Amino acid sequence: MPDDAPMVRVVPHSVQAEQAVLGGLMLAPEAWPLVADSLTEADFYRADHALIFRSIRQAADAGQPFDVVTMAEWFEARGLLGQVGDGAYLIELASTTPSAANIVAHAGIVSAMATRRRLIEFGHNLADAAFERDGRDVAEIITEAGQQFGELQPAQKGGLLLASDSLKSWFARFTERSERGERITGLPTQWHALNDATHGLQPATLYLIAARPSMGKSVFGLNLATFAALRGKTVGLFSLEMSQDDCHTRNVSALGEIPHDWLQAPNLAADDADSYSTRMHTALRQLKGSQLYIDDTAGISVRQFEARARRLHYRHKLDLLVVDHIHDFKIDAKQARFEYGAIAQAGKNLAKEWNIPVVMLAQLNRNVSGRTERRPTLTDLRESGELEQKADVIVFLHREDYYDTPESKTHLQGVLEMHIAKGRNVRAGARLNFRNRFDQMRIDDWEGSLPAAPQPTEQKAKGFPGARKTAASAVEGF
Repeated sequence: MPDDAPMVRVVPHSVQAEQAVLGGLMLAPEAWPLVADSLTEADFYRADHALIFRSIRQAADAGQPFDVVTMAEWFEARGLLGQVGDGAYLIELASTTPSAANIVAHAGIVSAMATRRRLIEFGHNLADAAFERDGRDVAEIITEAGQQFGELQPAQKGGLLLASDSLKSWFARFTERSERGERITGLPTQWHALNDATHGLQPATLYLIAARPSMGKSVFGLNLATFAALRGKTVGLFSLEMSQDDCHTRNVSALGEIPHDWLQAPNLAADDADSYSTRMHTALRQLKGSQLYIDDTAGISVRQFEARARRLHYRHKLDLLVVDHIHDFKIDAKQARFEYGAIAQAGKNLAKEWNIPVVMLAQLNRNVSGRTERRPTLTDLRESGELEQKADVIVFLHREDYYDTPESKTHLQGVLEMHIAKGRNVRAGARLNFRNRFDQMRIDDWEGSLPAAPQPTEQKAKGFPGARKTAASAVEGF
């Protein structure tokens, strides 16, 4: 070949590994469960190998043998016998494969080569889409590419393992926790009562924080995300309801303990203006050094959410993902129940894949407002069946003073209640109390006892007012 001849690159594949897998299965059908969930027909480079694997899978699913004779009959019945050399190639595979001892390793090679080929195809398709000047919008191309790239990630390994094999590592983790003496085993929050009830936000866990409007969902989500980011964690926040400017204003208010109203309409002539300005600049410096990433695009789809989250995670490994909130996603209203379930499932998938906590905020039904007992329950979740099923932990936020009227006010002024309605390894059923500092866009720990309920006034006499006096007068009149 001349030195200046273009080099032709062959796509990645391993004929030997494919032959070893197929021959090994024909030699030892009992090895099928070892590769059944790690290989597909599309993983095979050669068309005849893909057909042979298809015949093996169909036979295994039907509980039938897949030796040379039965497989030759399968091909002949479909008029495909010529594609395997009239059956001679099946005999060759079975006779030249020494054993199925290394079939798992061989299957891993086949799968890895298939992933490499898909990466090459992905790159070609992306390049073609980019070359089309009058084609789709660039943002759409990038979003779709991110989704497709995420789907190319290798499947997580799993399967049934002997319990005794993992006891040693479990005990090592237990010993480490006990030596540290720490009760917080997950990502800590700024709220002591919540940390005590949950031991921190646990990895691979989907948290659903639900409430009616004005109960503090967005304050909770933003406080949580910012607290983690200021402590060196990488946090992704999808703010479908508020703009980035709104988020910044609220963060500065909370960090600097500055009235939110003053930041929205600053009055430099106010008595505390100098103090507010100083605290504002301190808060800005804190936020500037944090790893808080905000996407404030309204009405994104679940596919866009997942693609954008993956794109951020590949650039900067996430420690926490917060979504405010799932009922602002773009959905098909006719399929609302399933659409919201898909959004929650996407969050759960990312939590487990990246081994991080994912916190999603959600709205409650309007039914709460019309009841005497306004504390929410699981049935108050919009499209509750799907959301209740998907979430690992569900927390309701409730403010009794939200329902105050001029004629009637609760004694629980400024109290924000967090009710852990569902969850494993948490204090399920616990009702935790916090202080509502929404004037500074903050939720604080509640110090001390709750305000006591007023005691009912005792009536001095039974019956209607003046009843005894009227009776006495009646007696005197006789």
